[in-house]
This record gives sequence, structure tokens and C-alpha cells, in this order.
Amino acid sequence: MEHNGNVVYAKDFENRKRYAEQEKKISEIENHIPDGYQSDIRMFQKYCEATQQEESSQSFLDYLFVSVTEEGVKKNTWEKRVVALRKYFNIEHGIQFDEAVQSRIANTRKLYREEGRERLVRETGKTPVDIEELLHIIDQLDARARAICLVNLDTANRPNEMVSLRVEDFYLEGRYVSVHLRKQDKWHNKRMQPETVQAIQSYIKEYGLRPNDYFVGSRRKDGKFDGVKISETAYRKQLKKWTGYTPYNFRKTMVAFMHSSGADLSTIAKQTGHQSLETLDKHYLTVADSTVDKFMRYKK
Repeated sequence: MEHNGNVVYAKDFENRKRYAEQEKKISEIENHIPDGYQSDIRMFQKYCEATQQEESSQSFLDYLFVSVTEEGVKKNTWEKRVVALRKYFNIEHGIQFDEAVQSRIANTRKLYREEGRERLVRETGKTPVDIEELLHIIDQLDARARAICLVNLDTANRPNEMVSLRVEDFYLEGRYVSVHLRKQDKWHNKRMQPETVQAIQSYIKEYGLRPNDYFVGSRRKDGKFDGVKISETAYRKQLKKWTGYTPYNFRKTMVAFMHSSGADLSTIAKQTGHQSLETLDKHYLTVADSTVDKFMRYKK
């Protein structure tokens, strides 16, 4: 092959092609807006339509101000809006907010310190539930729902970890499942109870699951199973429909149960996949109400 009088070797051509493909892939990653940001972006767009404003840094700041003063959103919800809209403006409008805008964001954040907004700062989060009650609910479910729920409970998986599991990730003889932890970008083995293994075996047999199928997968309207990946939102709705609880209720329930059974932080972290023991202690380990009640009984 000739180009400007110079011979272009096949390897050089292949390298350039590979570099171009790599550049394209990296660009796609950099310009991807996570699915979790979409609802916040849509709400901002609707606000701009309702107030007849262009999408700009001014309407962005206006939206953040109104979110606190008129809508009264929780502070953690407000912070999520800031992150989502920053990404949106950067990718869709090519705008990176300057120091003046950043200063306005910081000052708007201070509104949460004003008297009367204390409850907007309070973090409630998902709470653990009584594990015996939860297991009773799970035992009433069909083979598919029961297996999925028991795996979520045993592993304390996050929603993204559950929907990413494939059948081939389960090592039933060894009673563990290999889970990809997206936050740490690593694989981590989690233990399972014998009852959970039996439930998985029944599920695989009844639905004829193949190694490459997603463990949760989708179910068609006719009831037939498709081994394709479902969204985290769809999974949350499914779990809520089956049990009345969310994946994070499951996660916190297992943490609380292990803690109340005498497990130390390192043992709990080994099962849940927490990298920081401090985070585990601060956000997941709380004294159960039943324990408090036990020590408040002044009448025998």
C-alpha cells in the first residue's frame, strides 16, 4: 500500500485502525450520561418549559434555588440533582460551570442551614427489617422469586450487582457466587446458605437456565423466561412487588443480622464487599429497636 510515496505496512494500518476504535470507545464512555441521572434531567427540562426558560447556567441556578425554597427537597436529593445536571450541561451543551456558578451553588447549599429546614438534612435511608418475617414472606414465593430473593439476602448485593449476575457466576458445590463489585471494579466471592443453593437449583431446573443467562433475567408477558439483563429500576420494582421491600432493605437486614449474631466488621465486610469498614460502621450498623426495647423493660 502506497501513501505520499511511503510504504504503509499492514501492521501500521491495523494499529491506526485499533487506535481509532479505542478513541471512539473512550469517547462514548466520557460522553455517556448514566441512567440514574435521567429522571433529574427530565425534571429540570420540565421546569424550564413551565417557566419558559432556556437551558442555561442561570436556569440551572434558579432550579436549584427553587428546589430548596419552594419544593423543599431533601438535601441528598438536591446534591444528586447538582451532579446529574453538571454532567448533562457538560455533555449536551459543552458547558463547564465557572467559579461564579460554583460559588452560587455553594451559597445555595447553605440554605439548608437555615432554621426550619432541619428535616431536609436528616438522612433516613433504608432500614433493616425482621429477618424471620422477611424469610416467611420469601418462602411463600414461586421458585424464581424465592431463589432471587434468597440470593439477594445472603449476598447483600446492590441492585447493579444483582442484575449483572449470570448463572455461570454461581459455584453451587462450594456454596458461593462470584460478584462483580462495580464500585471497586473487582470480583468478590460471597457465601450462600444451603437453603439458598437448593432454591437456585430448583430455579435453574424449572426454567432451564443456561450458564450464559442472566440470573434475574426478564420474564415475558406470556410467562416465559428470557435470560436477558433487566434494568436496576425494573429489579427494584420486582423485589418490591414480591416482598414489599427494596434491595437496600435486604442489604441492611443481612448486615444487621450478622452484627447481632456476633460478627465483627471484617467478617461482615467480607460477605457484603464493603471496602471501607468506616463506611460499613457509619451507614449500616445501627442498634436494632428490639435491642433498645430489651434494655428499657423496667417491668418484669
